[in-house]
Amino acid sequence: MSGPTTTYGTWYNFKGHELTVAATVAAAVGDYDDDYDLDAIEDDYRDAIQKALPGSVGLAGEDFIGPYYEKDQDFDGYPEGEFGGLDITAIIESVDLMAIVERHEQWTIDQVADHLGYKTATRNATARKKLSSWGVKATAHKPHPDSGRVQARYNAREVENAHKSRPGQGRRSDREEPDGQR
Repeated sequence: MSGPTTTYGTWYNFKGHELTVAATVAAAVGDYDDDYDLDAIEDDYRDAIQKALPGSVGLAGEDFIGPYYEKDQDFDGYPEGEFGGLDITAIIESVDLMAIVERHEQWTIDQVADHLGYKTATRNATARKKLSSWGVKATAHKPHPDSGRVQARYNAREVENAHKSRPGQGRRSDREEPDGQR
């Protein structure tokens, strides 16, 4: 941004019921906050909003900052508000927060073992070994809600992707029929 800037309003001005970006993220996950990486969600949400805004407008903390002079407010191609000017509410709503939330779901080793279909008494140890062989590392360590013991959390999408792309799941090029027919 060049030239003088001004505040276009705060997060609360555009979201109404949540004071901060973090509060919006917390409301999106509800009572399942232990199942998600809230900091990563907030970072990605802020980045997505920043990308959706015109280059001369930014989200700084909880404030939207942009050019002061009207001649510097080139917002062609961006949503316009009821009384003209940039419609920041529409821009915020254009960002799919729930898609960002889903990318940051975290599973316990029990959930990983369930996903992988392990049913034996050593299923958690087997799941840990499998994750290690795939290079999937814990993304967080949180206390268990009942015992208080620290337990590792794994990014659910990373586990799913590793499971889908494990050896033996791809196309077998060595089994091609002559002339590329199967």
